[in-house]
Amino acid sequence: MLEDMEILRRAYERENDSRSRIRCWEYFTLGASLTDIKRLIEEGMVIISQKTSVVTRYQLSDKGKNFVFSTMMEREFEKVPAATILEAMSLIVGFDDLKQAIAGAIEHRRRVHFLMSGPPACGKSLILEAVRATVPDAYIAFGSRTSAAGLSDALFENRPSVLLLDEVDKVERDCYAVLLGVMEGGEVLETKSKKTRGIKLDTMVLAACNSYDKMPREFLSRFALHAEFPEYTRDEFIEVCIGFLTRVEGCPSEIAEYLGRMIFDYGIGDVRKARGAWKLMNAASQEEAARAVELMYKYTPKAIHRKKAKEGARLI
Repeated sequence: MLEDMEILRRAYERENDSRSRIRCWEYFTLGASLTDIKRLIEEGMVIISQKTSVVTRYQLSDKGKNFVFSTMMEREFEKVPAATILEAMSLIVGFDDLKQAIAGAIEHRRRVHFLMSGPPACGKSLILEAVRATVPDAYIAFGSRTSAAGLSDALFENRPSVLLLDEVDKVERDCYAVLLGVMEGGEVLETKSKKTRGIKLDTMVLAACNSYDKMPREFLSRFALHAEFPEYTRDEFIEVCIGFLTRVEGCPSEIAEYLGRMIFDYGIGDVRKARGAWKLMNAASQEEAARAVELMYKYTPKAIHRKKAKEGARLI
């Protein structure tokens, strides 16, 4: 069952859609019921604009238009500018068009969903963290620690404008039922002890995973954009290490570059390993960086099989 405000908002968007010449609508095109529309007519929010033996079409009254407009203006003041979100995403190298699309959707509060998949430490989690840091009513959940009941409770309690899902490929199977409702119509329904509660949300879902192979097809189809992130090239990896370690950890740029180069060439791991190497260092020197990377390389499981060091490369 739709809330009245949601029905009025959908009607307002329909009547002001520049792509359409038709300014009136039928009740079912908004997902409303005849009972909903009759109630809104009695409240003076909706009027009948056309009625024949075949069809009845409606429009918002001046009262309804003014009510929706004032409510939308209140929401305008709560918007987070795309520029603010993009600034927080500046640590992520590349993907400028994707970052712009995500930031724009959040700024304009479009209920459009994004899925990012790819290898670890290729920027997916950093995008989630950037949104979390800049959008006050964003809520983040981690797949390996999320149950359907916990997710429902979080949605009822927080009513987030953006639901961030990290490691979404690791959620319990029953979580998908909750997510499908949120992503399709914004609805969350829950039955406990023979009592049912429901809520209507205008929530955007931004999710990240390493693999999407085992996700339900109906879940994947809800995403307007599925972006698959490739592994970083050597130059990109070094650039990310420099940006991340200097800004987040206060590491000197020349040390950050050295760590990025060595971690990549020795096949030790991802950007998180470069951060780990920095934390193992006792001084900001190349000698300490070499010691830390050498220690990590020595004890990395099957390091020599995962990626051989480039011919002639050595720790100095």
